Amino acid sequence: MNKKVSIIIPVYNVEQYIESCINSVLQQTYNNIELIIVDDKGKDNSIPIAQTILENQNRISYKILNHKTNKGVSAARNTGLLEAAGEYVFFLDSDDLLIPTCIEKLVNKANETNAEIVMCKHHSDESNNYGGQLLFSKEILTTNAECIKSFAMSWFNVAPWCKLIKKEFLLDNNIFFKEGIINEDAPWSFQLCLNAQRIAFLQEDLYYYRYNSNSIMSKSKKQYVIQSNEIALNIFLNEIIKRPEIWENIDVYIIFMRQIIIFYTLIYKLGNIKTFFKKIKLLKTYKYNSPYFKNYHQIPLYYQLWNKAYHLPTILTFTYCYTIILLQDLKSK
Repeated sequence: MNKKVSIIIPVYNVEQYIESCINSVLQQTYNNIELIIVDDKGKDNSIPIAQTILENQNRISYKILNHKTNKGVSAARNTGLLEAAGEYVFFLDSDDLLIPTCIEKLVNKANETNAEIVMCKHHSDESNNYGGQLLFSKEILTTNAECIKSFAMSWFNVAPWCKLIKKEFLLDNNIFFKEGIINEDAPWSFQLCLNAQRIAFLQEDLYYYRYNSNSIMSKSKKQYVIQSNEIALNIFLNEIIKRPEIWENIDVYIIFMRQIIIFYTLIYKLGNIKTFFKKIKLLKTYKYNSPYFKNYHQIPLYYQLWNKAYHLPTILTFTYCYTIILLQDLKSK
């Protein structure tokens, strides 16, 4: 018998998209799907539309779970995961679509490779390349070190979608989405790679990403963005600190240093000098017991420049870091 797949869709004010999204699930060639709709208390007709569609079909089983208040997409995904009956879960955004053979091909790959995670490619009609593309040419990673390297080398899209995942793997490793922030994708995907032993890749566009200008990413306030990225950075650090066996892994260092640079570059680009001055004082706390925080020649040059900031007097750190971000920004233009 085919293994059950739970497709989890968080729903919040997407009445113009939800019908096509659900229909793309109903059109799947795979025949053992459970659809979980999580109502995150929107104010439009998304849920009545979903109910009407699902009540008038007999192809798949479904659940509609209701939040009492709006909790955000991360909480909705977590709610769906805890209620999933499938052996595998797949997170589908409510404004996106699945290609009809998506689940079938991902499950076949999972059966063939026994991977905890199977990733596919995605496409979009928009120029926006959200989350990055699938860049790795091999079919499978078979060690934890390779899985960590895949994140360091940005070989895959960090978004939750495009991934078929064993539910037991997520629950056994306590991998849930951090609630109350945006940009939750990166720390969640980092946790996947820290715990995975086998990740398989399917080089086919099986997911259609639709850029939604009304999404939370488009309406975020500056302070919320900064706060979310700071929380994400601390998730990275905390995950590393509790694993002494990976402290000397250069890929882990590159992952963490990249997050540091992303965080401070974001503050710089948002034009908030006062916040940059305040947050740069925290730089020396973003460190773990790794030899690579010294100026090792093995690490990329730009990271070597950032390493120097750890050895400067605090009073000079602001000017130094702001300058290297400024120069990098000018170089990229």
